[in-house]
Amino acid sequence: MNTISCVIIEDEEKASRLLKSMIEEFCEGLVVKAIAGDVAEGVDAIKKHNPDIVFLDIEMPRASGFTLFDHFDMINFEVIFTTAYGQYAIKAIKLAALDYLMKPIHLQELLDATERFRERKKQEAKKQKNRYLNLKSNINSLPDDKKIAIPTSQGYLFFKIEDIIRCQSEKGYTMIVLKDKKEIWSSKGLSEYDNILADFDFIRVHRSHLINPRYIVQFNKGKTPIVVLSDGSNISVTSNRERILNRFIKPG
Repeated sequence: MNTISCVIIEDEEKASRLLKSMIEEFCEGLVVKAIAGDVAEGVDAIKKHNPDIVFLDIEMPRASGFTLFDHFDMINFEVIFTTAYGQYAIKAIKLAALDYLMKPIHLQELLDATERFRERKKQEAKKQKNRYLNLKSNINSLPDDKKIAIPTSQGYLFFKIEDIIRCQSEKGYTMIVLKDKKEIWSSKGLSEYDNILADFDFIRVHRSHLINPRYIVQFNKGKTPIVVLSDGSNISVTSNRERILNRFIKPG
């Protein structure tokens, strides 16, 4: 079973200790990475541990638990609110919380909430696979005109794969730069394009960058090498350095 990492944000030490013990004893696969006493500590813990689930109290000193969302451009974790006050339920629902647990927390409700997380992840994985298959099927395999369909808010835009210089991850979206320097924004993540374009010799040189090596014009050595592409972009190479060099430098 895959490990599910958690962070608890709770100002009452007794309540946080009790929740932690319930999770560790009864919730198989869940691991509490950190306990924070307020929102500020919680933000630091989330950035450090990148948890799957955040158990979030609402009424805390200095700042309400709801203010946690103000510190992130994108929420890539599920939130389970834990509170003794029922009047916040509607607001929690509007924030698309995974669950809302009333204190004192009942074990079965905690188990139900964690099972809901597992089910949601299964559905997301299924959707991810379907999106990948849909994108894959959009590649036109004609020998001289391989194309990819890029989904946008208006529909699909079709481009020759050979015209793509690079793809860049931006807050969950992907910016695709073409050889005419036109930028296309897609709601699909960079990993999906990495899976597809790897078949066409594209290289993931950085967690945020996928490049077409045909457009490399310069390689600058150093502790962190830099590739310069034909669109003028300078991209750090943190992975696949040898693959880039081997592509261009042949043994004599």
